[in-house]
Amino acid sequence: MYRVTNNTIFRNSLTDIQATAEAFARAQQQVSSGRRIQQASDDPSAAATGLRERAEIRATDRYRDANDSVDSRLRVADSVLSDIISSITTAQSKAAQGRTTILTPQQREAVALEIEGTKEAIFTAINTSYRGIYLFAGADTSAAPYTKAGSVVSAYQGDATVVKVDVSRTSSAAVTVDGGSLLQGGPGDVFQTLDALAAAVRAGNMAGVDAGLVDLQGVFDNVTTSQGRVGATLSALPAEKLRLDELRRASDTRRSQAEEISLAEAISEMTRAQQAQQAAIAAAGQNQKRSLMDYL
Repeated sequence: MYRVTNNTIFRNSLTDIQATAEAFARAQQQVSSGRRIQQASDDPSAAATGLRERAEIRATDRYRDANDSVDSRLRVADSVLSDIISSITTAQSKAAQGRTTILTPQQREAVALEIEGTKEAIFTAINTSYRGIYLFAGADTSAAPYTKAGSVVSAYQGDATVVKVDVSRTSSAAVTVDGGSLLQGGPGDVFQTLDALAAAVRAGNMAGVDAGLVDLQGVFDNVTTSQGRVGATLSALPAEKLRLDELRRASDTRRSQAEEISLAEAISEMTRAQQAQQAAIAAAGQNQKRSLMDYL
């Protein structure tokens, strides 16, 4: 006849109590933390999914931050280009006023000074920096693109490299402008053009004024083209950011499904585990009341 000893019953009861206590503690931890996985061994596959999606979220966040940075820098660049265009337009208007023989020398001098004022405005604008970065110096962003000795503006001090920033895994955006090709490129040197234009107005040199206006128009076209490129990039950024936001939400949903638990389900499981523990304790108590005669 098969007989069960008290030691066997005690060991089995103790094992049941420990198992239900561990299950109850695990359920309590899930309720308090909201996480289904407390350590990778709980569910290696889900843990791996969580790690992968967290890495994806971090990468997406870096692109979103880059998108915001590019947007801020390009808005500054766009504003600077608008200022330069405004200065060129002012110089053209003043030069047109000076293209007449009826002005007095004093009036010519006043017009010439205003033209020279636009040169100073353009010099100041092109040397704009944003958070310590010169936007119009190419890759050499730590130094001003132009310097000045007296009234003479230097040649371009930057380089022709355009710095780009990745705003997604598949696209990047230029965040600097080659100030050399912008103001001293094909149309000519805008600073020298403005000096010559002011001199032509002072001297009543109509041919010189006409030549200066042609050169200024070339620079104007150059700057507006550059601003158009900046504007196109700015227009594309919101759609890119929306796509990044959608990617982040999708990754976070997959992470949540792998790592987190429904609070209602967690509470239900904790209640069931608590009841199982109480039942195991009660059963163990009943077993301890039995005598030797119960097993004979």
